[in-house]
Amino acid sequence: MAAEAVRLSDMAAGRCERLLPVADELVPLLTQPGLVPGAVLAAQGPGALTLATAFAAEVSRIGGWVTAVGLGRMGVSAVAERGASLDRWAFVDEPGSAAAEVLNALVGNVDVILLAGSVRLAAAHSRRLRTRLRERGTVVIEVGVSNPARARGVGASNTASAFSPDVTMTVEHAAWTGLGHGHGRLRERRAEVVAAGRGAASLPRRAVLWLPDADGHITAVRGAITPERTDQLADLVDAAHADASHIDTDVVVPLQRRAG
Repeated sequence: MAAEAVRLSDMAAGRCERLLPVADELVPLLTQPGLVPGAVLAAQGPGALTLATAFAAEVSRIGGWVTAVGLGRMGVSAVAERGASLDRWAFVDEPGSAAAEVLNALVGNVDVILLAGSVRLAAAHSRRLRTRLRERGTVVIEVGVSNPARARGVGASNTASAFSPDVTMTVEHAAWTGLGHGHGRLRERRAEVVAAGRGAASLPRRAVLWLPDADGHITAVRGAITPERTDQLADLVDAAHADASHIDTDVVVPLQRRAG
């Protein structure tokens, strides 16, 4: 079961302690079983847009509002395949120089904003909008940020991303299946996603996902072994070897002569 959504009326009244829902397959990437209102996340790497869309899909499915800003390449059919309710989505393809004004109008009036990493904000606008996000509970997911962790210079007019994200999700080791030698079609993409950030999110969290699977959905890869599980298995093997080292495997049994 996904976490219950925060309604816009709740956010307007300042009741932002409840979490925005996400699909169960994505929960392992978060420190809580949902999106914290007012948080900023970033998705990068191959499949970043697919991952970000999957995070927002559950919100729209239960009645929340999502707006994609600066993501003109986003396909409506792909959004629908992720389980999203299109009547709860809006698209601002090219905000241009009015990006700050567009975001200011959206914060507090929608639940989630998917924001292209190419969108730039003046440092002062970014600070003011970040404060409004915390106050009003809107979640921002930046998509395709080249280096979201880059430190910002004080007074810089532009930044590596519109906001400094709380959590950055990086798609690693992505590989498509379905192609043969000069034939076939792309069917599904297996990807390892690593999430890390500040505070409680400082310890990296991992999930191995179909991004998407053959049906266009985001699902967990069953039986996948993440690096953490690999380390655990290695520790078990080392422990077993250590225990076995106490056993003398070259035991010599002295021959006994038969009486007579």
